[in-house]
Amino acid sequence: MVLLTGGHLDIELYHTTNIERDKKWVMKYHWSEDILFFQNLVVPTRPIEWRMLIEKIHEEIGHFGEMWTLVEVKKRFFWHDKIKSVKKFIKICEKNVS
Repeated sequence: MVLLTGGHLDIELYHTTNIERDKKWVMKYHWSEDILFFQNLVVPTRPIEWRMLIEKIHEEIGHFGEMWTLVEVKKRFFWHDKIKSVKKFIKICEKNVS
């Protein structure tokens, strides 16, 4: 977003707009008993946790590949690289039912 005032970038207005946007984003996170949540989804904070969760879900649903694993991960957890993480795990799973 570019905000112009008299031909110059209005840094203060731009900065304030970003702060308000970021506050709304941050307010969606909360802690409960040492577990971080984004809205109603658990947020695993380390890549090793991501892999363990993906593996557990993938085994629960019967090794049905990337799409079904991703659907189940999205229902329960939130992290920014979850699609990439699931794809990476599925590539190395030898038990997949294609």
